[in-house]
Amino acid sequence: MLEFIKEKYQQKLLRKLLRGGRDKRIENWESIKSIGLIFVVGNEGYWDLINRFIKAQQKQGKKIHLIGLHPKDYHIDYIFTHTDTIICNAKDDFTFFGTPKTGLVEQFTDYHLDLLIDATEQPCYFGKYITARTNADLKVGYTNSEADNEGSMDMYDLTIKGNNTIDFKDYIEQVVKYLTMIKK
Repeated sequence: MLEFIKEKYQQKLLRKLLRGGRDKRIENWESIKSIGLIFVVGNEGYWDLINRFIKAQQKQGKKIHLIGLHPKDYHIDYIFTHTDTIICNAKDDFTFFGTPKTGLVEQFTDYHLDLLIDATEQPCYFGKYITARTNADLKVGYTNSEADNEGSMDMYDLTIKGNNTIDFKDYIEQVVKYLTMIKK
């Protein structure tokens, strides 16, 4: 019963956040200067993939901001080396309804981004909530055609569709590929 109430609250909050209008704009990959990435903390190999993406984009003059969800009872045995990284601990940093506590994510969500990439596996309320709250021109998410419980994907301007769980490397390559095709 409590989970049902929690889910209804989360859905209502997402609808409320999505009601606020915003200017949407799609740019060619080369024109994008600021990128936000939402992720769920994983093993060191996953962090290495993210870190390689960050370094490659910084070499091109892009500014990268990260926000990650640290799942309950997941032990991290490495250091997050990117300075613009916010980690939200699922055990301590969330309210009863599953939203981040006040003051925790605003440093990320209030910053204007050219592109926001949600690399969380759906359904993930954290990814959708951060996406809906973030000030970004273009919001990208991943959808699994095999899943039947992802919920609303209305917060995304562009969704990359796959047949399995998200593979970060392939997903990012697809985002870059499609945005590189954009002509102005």
